[in-house]
Amino acid sequence: MVHLKGISFSIGERRLIDDIDWIIPNGSRFALIGPNGTGKTTLFRIITQNLSSQSGVLLKPKEYTIGFLPQEEIEFSDSTILHSAMQGKAELLRLAAEIDQLRIQVEQPGHSENLLKKLGEMEHQFDSWGGYSLEAQAKAVLSGLGFGKDDMTRSLREFSGGWRMRVYLARLLLLNPDLLLLDEPTNHLDLTALEWLEQYLANFGGSIIIISHDRYFIDRLAREIFELVHGRLKHYAGNYHYYEQQKVIDLAQTEAKIAQLSRERSRQQAFIDRFRYKATKATQVQSRLKMLNRLEDIDHLPVEHRYSFKLSVSTESYLEVLTFKNVTFAYDTPAVLDNIDLEIYRGQKIALVGDNGAGKTTLTRLIVGQLSPQFGQVTLGQRVKIAYYAQHQIEALDFHATVYDQVASTVADVHLPRIRDVLGLFGFHGDDVFKPISVLSGGEKARVSLTQILLSPVNFLIMDEPTNHLDIASREALENALVDFNGTLLLISHDRYFLDKIVNRVIEVHDRALTGYEGNYTDYLNKRMFSAQQTIAGKSETPIGRRLKDEKRKEAELRQSVSQKRRELNAEIENCESNIDQLEKRKVVVESLLGVPDTYKNGDQAASLTREYHQIKDAIEEWLRKWETTSSMLEELLRSLE
Repeated sequence: MVHLKGISFSIGERRLIDDIDWIIPNGSRFALIGPNGTGKTTLFRIITQNLSSQSGVLLKPKEYTIGFLPQEEIEFSDSTILHSAMQGKAELLRLAAEIDQLRIQVEQPGHSENLLKKLGEMEHQFDSWGGYSLEAQAKAVLSGLGFGKDDMTRSLREFSGGWRMRVYLARLLLLNPDLLLLDEPTNHLDLTALEWLEQYLANFGGSIIIISHDRYFIDRLAREIFELVHGRLKHYAGNYHYYEQQKVIDLAQTEAKIAQLSRERSRQQAFIDRFRYKATKATQVQSRLKMLNRLEDIDHLPVEHRYSFKLSVSTESYLEVLTFKNVTFAYDTPAVLDNIDLEIYRGQKIALVGDNGAGKTTLTRLIVGQLSPQFGQVTLGQRVKIAYYAQHQIEALDFHATVYDQVASTVADVHLPRIRDVLGLFGFHGDDVFKPISVLSGGEKARVSLTQILLSPVNFLIMDEPTNHLDIASREALENALVDFNGTLLLISHDRYFLDKIVNRVIEVHDRALTGYEGNYTDYLNKRMFSAQQTIAGKSETPIGRRLKDEKRKEAELRQSVSQKRRELNAEIENCESNIDQLEKRKVVVESLLGVPDTYKNGDQAASLTREYHQIKDAIEEWLRKWETTSSMLEELLRSLE
């Protein structure tokens, strides 16, 4: 267990972390969320003791191990992929080196019995620590993260920063620490590696805290959410879906409280203004002034601003937006895309998925004309106006221009008044818009480029990883704008939550070919799983007649099992709703009693009612969590039948 007690940290006048108390029990599954720049990474660095807090203390057991995956690229020594990953078990590697040295000594004539005995003891220790299976474990983890068999002996220098971060992640997983801190672990992973990592972490034995803007990832792994707001942690006892629901309730309560305080403030001020100069009312006026001063300051109440904007569409395109006919493209042999056909129609919102290197970016570059096919034809429809967003486009920015001027240089005059609003959405507030491009980080430059694209009057948007470098609030605003966009959309993204909300078609790039699926990303996963099961079933050598009988029997058993499970889940949901209903009714009664001044004449009664009120609130939250979990199970069950 780790305990952060009274931790504070400031940068200049800005208080990033304010007197935080946080207990991290063994087996925790936490997500730490909040807008960019609120201090989440700073908190991680304090936990790892890479940064000292300015007050407070960090308590943890002496032998407690912490593994930390940072966002920024890490310096590696030059070694092979496999050897670098195995450094997660550095102590085992040191022991292996000592054993090798002892073996050399033992082979020399005249060695002592003590030396042989020591070798035996060390070999036994090496075996008990899992030394002989370390290489196999390392290869399995690296494979799950996307490395091929031939990559294991390649030098780290041959790989990009994103792939080197995968190696470091593999090293941390092999370390198997008591606490694993992951700062944006999904940034450098494709969807296949992401799904593997989720499964691996679901079975991880230690505690995990995740900083991530990938809401799907958080939903799958986190049991509790901690939001860092104004330097303090706010706790939500559920996954991200529960957090979203609770935030709506919190926002409504805050707005209601602000309205109530505003009305009371106005009422008291009206009395003061009316009778301020009447001597007979002087006592009452002073009393009202004191009451007014005691009212909570509205300005200090935390109100979350939900940003939104609309994408402008130029002239509507014709129905056929894009056609590929017998297209082949190769950088070398074999071809990346081989004899493919593709048709995209107006209004389709498509996710382009596939492993890294499968050809997704190549396909988008063929569409926008940055590449030309060796064979076949790419045809754009009439009145199609394309805007293409990709990470490398930051190279086209004018480094001498300010943020505002850069965006304004490509935007139609009619959209000039919206520039600062959209820049604010992506983290450029106040005078930030007058910063020169040259001083911005890579992520900030990408957000400037994204703003330019979104303010362009187009009807066909192609976006390659648009949510990189965006916090959750910005992602939500972007996805809402793309949902409402009445043009055509092609997305490459590993943000599955983002894809699920927007797309109505999925195209998978695999083995130099394209396969289309109707529906969102979850529909695609279900259909792909069903297809894989059908393929496996088709390989069975069972005679057809017997296979049909077996299938009918199994289908009947499955229907019966599903029907029973469905009844059980529905009964549990009804039970939860009944308990919540009863508790809510009792809560109303207790609240009304607590609102009566006479209640407080009896101290014991008031204390008892207060305790009961808090117990009811806790019980309602517990039943709501149970209802949410059971409802999700029922949804999954029903989805499996589609």
